[in-house]
Amino acid sequence: MLSLYQHSSCSQNTTVYIGNYAAQNGASRFGEQCDSLFDRRWNYVKTENLSVDNIRKYNLLLVEPSEEPSFRLTHSVTDKFYVYAGPAFSLSPPFVHIKKREAIYLMKSRKIRKKVEVMGS
Repeated sequence: MLSLYQHSSCSQNTTVYIGNYAAQNGASRFGEQCDSLFDRRWNYVKTENLSVDNIRKYNLLLVEPSEEPSFRLTHSVTDKFYVYAGPAFSLSPPFVHIKKREAIYLMKSRKIRKKVEVMGS
């Protein structure tokens, strides 16, 4: 979760959308480093089922991998967080290792540049 704060400093106005899975697994409480009573430049939002039009206003998203395709036009994946997915066994050392699966994507807002046309005479 510390990588969340590498994309924007605590002194910048930042809005973070926390998806359902991330919220259920403590992202909101463990990750709110830039939130204090006196300085509320970071706004954390946990509203469910936001439309693509509404999601545009968020600088950072913490969403499940299955939600990522819906937000590709407005945000890009900058980090992935993994969770335990069980043990795995092999016939050669190490005989037992831990399987992981992608659980949460950190997505950052794409800066969309408007094309400016210059009219010639």
